[in-house]
This record gives sequence, C-alpha cells and structure tokens, in this order.
Amino acid sequence: MLSKLTVGFLLLATTAAIVACSNLGMTTGVNVGPNFPSKTLYATNTNQNAISVYSNGTTESKIGGGPTYQIGGASTTLNGPQYLAFDRRQDLWVTNYNFSTHQALLIEFAALATGNVDPLNSAALPGRPRGIAFTPRGPSPVPSSSVSPAPAIMVISDVDSTDIYPSRILLYVSGATSPYQSIGGPKPHLSLPAGLAVDRSGHVYVANIQGGTVEQFALPTPTSSPKPTPTPKPTPTPKPTPTPSSSPSPSPTPSPTPTPVNISPRFTIDAKNGMITPTGVALDSSGNIYIVDQGRRGVSCSSPQAPAILVFPPYNKRIPYTKPIREIQGCKTLLNQPTDIKLNSAGVTYVADSTTGGKGVIYIFPAGANGNVVPTNYTSPGAVTGIGIVP
Repeated sequence: MLSKLTVGFLLLATTAAIVACSNLGMTTGVNVGPNFPSKTLYATNTNQNAISVYSNGTTESKIGGGPTYQIGGASTTLNGPQYLAFDRRQDLWVTNYNFSTHQALLIEFAALATGNVDPLNSAALPGRPRGIAFTPRGPSPVPSSSVSPAPAIMVISDVDSTDIYPSRILLYVSGATSPYQSIGGPKPHLSLPAGLAVDRSGHVYVANIQGGTVEQFALPTPTSSPKPTPTPKPTPTPKPTPTPSSSPSPSPTPSPTPTPVNISPRFTIDAKNGMITPTGVALDSSGNIYIVDQGRRGVSCSSPQAPAILVFPPYNKRIPYTKPIREIQGCKTLLNQPTDIKLNSAGVTYVADSTTGGKGVIYIFPAGANGNVVPTNYTSPGAVTGIGIVP
C-alpha cells in the first residue's frame, strides 16, 4: 500500500512529493518510507503536530534547506511532539504534550514510517514529559568480559505536579508503555528534567532546567525482573481531527507511576562548572558529555553567560570536573534558545534551536568544533523542540 502524504506537507516542492511516492513499498498496516541511511536526522515540529525528516541523500534536505519527508496528519495522533529517540530496532518513539488540554502521550512509529501513518503504539503519560532515550546497542561482537551488558531500557523525564516529588525519570523495559520503576525523591535533586542520554553501561544522564545541573545516575535494578511486553500491534486509525493543531480523541488514563527510587547521582555538573540553564545532553562515541545550555536570558551573545555547547570528558572520580574541555559560544554560533542536542557517529553536532525571529532551525557544528564557530543549518517549517539521529 502506498504511503499517504499529508495534506499539510509543508515547504516541500511538488517534485519532492513525487519522489516520496515513487520510493514507497508494500506495507502491512503502516506506511513505510525510503530506506533512510544511518545519520538521517529527525526533528519534532511541535506547533504543527509533525516530525520532519532530513535525508542527506536528497537535494531538498541539503545544508540550509528544509525537510524531505514528514510524519504528520490525523492518523499519527501526534499532539504537541516534544522529544524523540530510536530504539534498537530503529522504531521511533516520541513524547507529546498538549498545552491546552494538558494531555500527554507516548507514541511509537515503525522504522522508516512517513506521511499520515498509524502509530504502532500509543499510550497516555502522566504529567508533562520531555526527554526520552534508550540504552544504545553495545559493540558487536560482544567482548569477553565478566561484566554483563546493560539492559535494554527506555527512560523518560517527567514532571507531574500531583506527585509529592514532581520531577522524575521514568524507567521502562524497552518496548513497554508502562514504567516498571522511576527515579525521584529528595536525593536525586531533580528539578524540571529535560533532555536525557544513556551510555552503554546503563548510566542515565539528565539535564535539569530549573536546577541548573546535569546529573548521572546508575540504573537502579528492579526488585523483580519485568517481563518484556509482546511486539505491539498497529493501533486502529483514529478519527480525523479538524486541523493539525487539534487534539486527538481522549487518551486512556496513564498507568500509575511506581514508587520512585530515592538515589543520589553518581556525579553532578553544576554552576561551578559553567552550568546555567541546561536543556539537553548527549554523548559521543568516546563518552564525552555534550551539554546544550540556554544561558542567562537577555544577555548579549558575546557574554560569557550566553547560550553555549559545553563539552566535558567522561567521568573520572579521581579527577573532579572543573571547566569544560571545549565550549562553543559566541555571536557567530547563532545559538539563541537551544532545546536539544545530538551527535552522529562521526561527531557532528546538531542543536535544536530557534532564530531571533522565532523560526525553528537545527544548527550543525563540525566534529571537534570549539569557540565562536559559524554553523551550517537545516530549516524547519515550525518550532523545533527535540531531534534524533537514525543510529
């Protein structure tokens, strides 16, 4: 079955639409797009309920251009998409939050899905979710070692005002839509958590917007081994909504959040290390920690408190963190109000941001960039919150 292109396919030329149709193959309940290579960039288009796909192999998403494909339309049930991540099967998972209805959803799409596609899975979430991340796949073949590989886990940062400790990190067995555990309480010092990352050892990194910190946690072991959920079946096509910004049909009540594990972080990067308003965190292949920070609101772009990308080496308990080993900051960087950061396998850095005029943009910095560097960019048809890269 050919993929349905959304009526509101934004900023794409007619020729791009023809290419999208001609490249679609037979499907079984989901619309499958072109064979996107690794390093393909995805970005949430929050105010238009869509996800943009930037494929380097096409002319439309060349540097400075807009997306080649998108996921969008009433069938997708996208409703204020926030952050996104890929699991080990390369399925796409997206957190959603509608500011008008205060409804939150977790949505899963099949790998390579495009157009007005039915999700594989959709589940209600508590509170106001933001970041999402998965344990990355380990090296292959697995080296002989007494240390077991980290479990396949999905983590979501969440703020639920009805909880005694509102800020939490929800922990899921990869593929499940109900958390088996959460991190929260007084010891974690979570305060408006946003972007997340997980390393190959199962350590969870979180950017706390309000707390002005980036913390790392050891993955707590559940009291009983949770059973993975079966492969999700496609959900029925939902009723169309009047406009792309409209709310979908009411979602089910979220599953109760388990009592949180009250643990302290293994380490914290904070104000003494240059943190002001961190919103996202990512890791490169060497374990270096990349943090995107919105800085102090209202300062000049030449101020040391301006928005920045701060890079720290892997944690070493014998060498306390001081200042970052690299810092991308200055007027030439064009950083304004960054919300998320990702790196591809070559070390190229992508940042979700907005221009001073309010347009969505993804800035691209070369591997090893440092100082007042001029980026290249992709443009967005709407506001960009989260980004993800096909592993």
